[in-house]
Amino acid sequence: MAPKVQPMFDARGRLLLERRNLPPGAGSSLANDAYHFLRSSSWRSITLLFAALFVGANLVFAGVLWAAHASVTNAHGFLDYFWFSVQSLATIGYGVLSPDDTLSNAVVTIESFLGFGYTALVTGVFFARFSTPSARIIFSRVAIIGEHDGQRVLMFRVANARITAVVEASIRVYMTRDEVTTTGERLRRIYDLALRRAVTPVFNLSWVVYHPIDADSPLYGVTPENLHTSLANIIVTFQGIDDRLAATVHTRHSYNADDLEFDRRFADVLKKDDVKGVRYLDFAPFHDTEPAPPMPASPPPPAI
Repeated sequence: MAPKVQPMFDARGRLLLERRNLPPGAGSSLANDAYHFLRSSSWRSITLLFAALFVGANLVFAGVLWAAHASVTNAHGFLDYFWFSVQSLATIGYGVLSPDDTLSNAVVTIESFLGFGYTALVTGVFFARFSTPSARIIFSRVAIIGEHDGQRVLMFRVANARITAVVEASIRVYMTRDEVTTTGERLRRIYDLALRRAVTPVFNLSWVVYHPIDADSPLYGVTPENLHTSLANIIVTFQGIDDRLAATVHTRHSYNADDLEFDRRFADVLKKDDVKGVRYLDFAPFHDTEPAPPMPASPPPPAI
């Protein structure tokens, strides 16, 4: 069995390939692109980073006070110096621990200044991240290549997880795959996939997106084998205006070759409650697929 090839993108469309030998200063790290790093890293990473910086700074200042035998009222060891540093850096000051000589007052002056800046930095980063609008769009775990309404199509399902609508929601779909040119050059080519409907005026339920697979489609005649061989990806971008926030929201998703199923259809999610007499959207089978019904036989040609 051939070894499994690593996909190029994960489900959220993030690149999985390693980035090696970047020139100095390139990339998005804390050292050379702090703003982008602090805005794009996960909440957990940012919280742990700021906590580590806070504890580390207090350990350094406590070490200075302890090593220089600074006079701090009611301080009797390194731990007391650490608590004194925490109170100074956070500009708290309970009055139990207080500076009592020139060195300790100088350290408090530096810590207070750094504390103001640190508080402003943490507040600004957290506010910027919290105030950035985002879409809560659910994508089906798989996409399907099968028959719909008498035509071969690529289809996947999306839904709005929020109760508020997304106005003028638009979806664009692309396929990327490895190809070899006539001169033997290997490249990654991107194709636009035309959709039956790419825009919906108000998006607050579910939406099945269809790409007709005709002779002009890059998916015409594809099989699971050549999709895997060419490392094919289906990349989906979504954009719209949040009706409540009046702000543009966007997201993306990616389907790898392993996420494509053939000749199936999605389970129904729009149901009716016979007791209450209301229709509702059931998210339980949202990702489920079922065998597609057999195509009806073509009628016989008319007799001449």
